Amino acid sequence: MAEGQSDLPKSIQGEQLAETGIVRASDEDVDLYVDRVSDEVLACRERGRHLFPTIRQAGIHFTEVDDEGLFVRRLTCTCCQLAVKVERWEGVRQRGRTRFHRVASNLEYRTGPDGQSYLAETGRGRMTPRQIGDSVASKALSGQTLAALRKAANQAAREAAKEAGGAPRQTRARRTTTEAG
Repeated sequence: MAEGQSDLPKSIQGEQLAETGIVRASDEDVDLYVDRVSDEVLACRERGRHLFPTIRQAGIHFTEVDDEGLFVRRLTCTCCQLAVKVERWEGVRQRGRTRFHRVASNLEYRTGPDGQSYLAETGRGRMTPRQIGDSVASKALSGQTLAALRKAANQAAREAAKEAGGAPRQTRARRTTTEAG
């Protein structure tokens, strides 16, 4: 066994797992990315997925037949307009009717008319939806103090409680007897 490695079983949380080689982007790189892309791109990045129309919404139209004889269907994200879902379908004749089966699907990204790109620059690391959301929230709340934000949140809770006809919810978690013990 290599030096420094343990023969202990790996935990569910994966503390002993080997590095995967995927590096997360720094907060500064995420902030720079958030500054240069549109709100639509940020919506897809923060959501962690694209919005493609369903077959019932868009219909099913094939744009080409690939070298393997599969039908190719392309769909553009209705939100960011930069992601294209490329589906490959196979048509099979069975018992007097034709059935279609999606065989493969992948995403392609294109550059927007103003040079905007969905993907961050290479070498910056992977940007997670949480990092994007954190950056957007930090920019939206910049210039406000934590004390002012707490005061506004507590005021909103009191007003909501009045409207509901009850007492305001406790904002701090109470310690249980096992925690205090």
